[in-house]
Amino acid sequence: MNSKKNIYARSGLFAKAILFLSIGVITAMEAFGLGGFKAGSFTLMDVLAKQEFGNALLILWAVALFGYVFWRVYETIVDNEGYGTSIIGLGQRIGFCFGGLVYAFLAVSALQVVFNPDGSSYLTTTDFQKFIHTDFGRICVVGAALGMMGGALNEFYIAFSGIFKKTINIDAIRPKLQRAVMSFGTIGYASRGFTVSIAALLLLDSAYTTRDITSANKEAAFSFMQYAFGDLILGLIAIGFIVYSMYVFVEVRYRKIDM
Repeated sequence: MNSKKNIYARSGLFAKAILFLSIGVITAMEAFGLGGFKAGSFTLMDVLAKQEFGNALLILWAVALFGYVFWRVYETIVDNEGYGTSIIGLGQRIGFCFGGLVYAFLAVSALQVVFNPDGSSYLTTTDFQKFIHTDFGRICVVGAALGMMGGALNEFYIAFSGIFKKTINIDAIRPKLQRAVMSFGTIGYASRGFTVSIAALLLLDSAYTTRDITSANKEAAFSFMQYAFGDLILGLIAIGFIVYSMYVFVEVRYRKIDM
């Protein structure tokens, strides 16, 4: 049973790697004039659903991604990695749970695209848009934006501290490849941090303007990068996502998972 849990968790990591690889490749193609588009999770789902066997692939991807959700929530509750109940330890465990819930939302959204393709998200309804511009709604949005900024800072910390090395069986990797794996992690986490920080700023802006809250996503962040910094920077960030996916593929095999 333990082995089955671990395998399911690794299937979730594989699904996560596929997501970031797809976003990176398609967005890089857009940046370098090779076709493609500024890709985000929901855009990819809609495009894939229109392809032959697309719905079947979305269901398979969602089921696998729930393995990642299961693992993250399990880590939060059981604390099998020993983070403890200190303020820092609890913060890390809550971060695991939050990360899992984000991917749970993506998995549920993928299933919604398959089984209710014409359904609209609650985030796009008029009532919800009115709510986020009330005083309480604005506080909620600002809180979420600040949480995203905290997440972005954590991504940068993970990237440049190299702490992610502790989460994989680095000694099991051939010495000649260990430096490449560390570089993948640093570049990948930094690219994620940069993108999340821009999305957080866009979300913060939506609390005080008429901007739709759903515009605070990867596509909007990529569009902002392209507008503010040009195609080259957008392309480099997209390549960073591809590099990050390579690191997650390494995690599929070497991540320390013991449930």
